Amino acid sequence: MPVSAGWRRLPEGPDVYLAAPEDRSPTATVVVGMELFGVTSWVKKMCERLAGAGYLAVAPDFYWREVRRAELGYDEAGRKAGFQLVGGLTPEQVAADTAAALAVGAGSGATGGRAFVGFSLGGHFGLLAATRMPLDLVVSCYGGWTLDGLIPLAEPEPPLSPAGADAISGHGTMVLGLVGGQDFLISADEWRRLGQRLDQADVSHELVDYPQAAHGFLCEDRPESYDAEAAADAWERVLKALGQVPRQA
Repeated sequence: MPVSAGWRRLPEGPDVYLAAPEDRSPTATVVVGMELFGVTSWVKKMCERLAGAGYLAVAPDFYWREVRRAELGYDEAGRKAGFQLVGGLTPEQVAADTAAALAVGAGSGATGGRAFVGFSLGGHFGLLAATRMPLDLVVSCYGGWTLDGLIPLAEPEPPLSPAGADAISGHGTMVLGLVGGQDFLISADEWRRLGQRLDQADVSHELVDYPQAAHGFLCEDRPESYDAEAAADAWERVLKALGQVPRQA
């Protein structure tokens, strides 16, 4: 499916990378949560991939208050710069930028469902946003610090605190979680406890782990961790979950 894509600057808000199908109205809005490294060329490709499947994909530049359109390298310097930038974010700002991205979708004809697909830090963003607004679906691809804090953004409590999980449940949000069994950021114990927390809050969810995959296994731009087999299965699951999001009338 042909798509159109590019940056858009929102008045008094973030820049967003927007991708949309060219030959039909989008069936739903998908907010795409960037990695620690910003809206990289790979995140843009994921937006275009989602647009090719019929969705309006909107990736907010959550770092815009400090620097516009940061695209950091997948190296130690990039990680350091990313942690400095995310250290300046608040949950309220993440929620505001997510709401702005959803408004772009509503203004572009995607009046059906509201979903959030996030990668690593973006998975954290998606679950955090779901505690503050109704979303039909959150896909958290190896999203870190969601149950155990360890970053300022997760203070005073992480997204999947008991109160946060209850809020997600109250919004009727479905959660799809994807993780690699060799993930350095999310231990098997944390993954198990995460499932327990969602169960306790009666959140509709599916958690999938790929035993041999590492953190970042979906990103082909990171060959040291990319896992083609796990990535293919994960994308099938993402598209299946998105297919269950309500369509526009």
